[in-house]
Amino acid sequence: MLDFRKFLQREPDENPETEVDASGHSVAEVLEEYRSILIDQLIRGGVAPDCVEIEVKPGGKLRDGRVVYIGMLRLVKWDRAPSVRLLLGLPILESRLRRVVRGSWLHEVSAFGGVWLHASGQLQDSRAMEDLRSLVIEIERRESHDSKPPSSSGGVWSLPTDLGTLRE
Repeated sequence: MLDFRKFLQREPDENPETEVDASGHSVAEVLEEYRSILIDQLIRGGVAPDCVEIEVKPGGKLRDGRVVYIGMLRLVKWDRAPSVRLLLGLPILESRLRRVVRGSWLHEVSAFGGVWLHASGQLQDSRAMEDLRSLVIEIERRESHDSKPPSSSGGVWSLPTDLGTLRE
């Protein structure tokens, strides 16, 4: 008899994918909506979704009980213009994402914790790294209105001679 009472008191198995909160939205619906917004904003910013891997994941809870969701982007394909837009425009992307989330039903059921960007080890080949390094130098030259390159101790990352050691 005692075992039967324990069985009745047991917590039900919960599947976060099918769990429904007070708003009536499942976790899967929330994740898919965040993903959809992320893709839309990447396209609007000139970044093709095939340049990045996109993952949305929970990152904790607020005091009011809402789950915080974080967008995780992994830059997997070096296409100069879109890649630079993403790297330099990350704060713009995050600002636009926050605005869209505030204006959607997501704001009522969750909180947006930001977007994180990671560059894949695949990008650490000589072409992508050289291209990025030359862009950094070009931007610095334009900003300083100085035609001479920065000194080697000036803060521009130099490239290792063996780029193969950087691969993941």
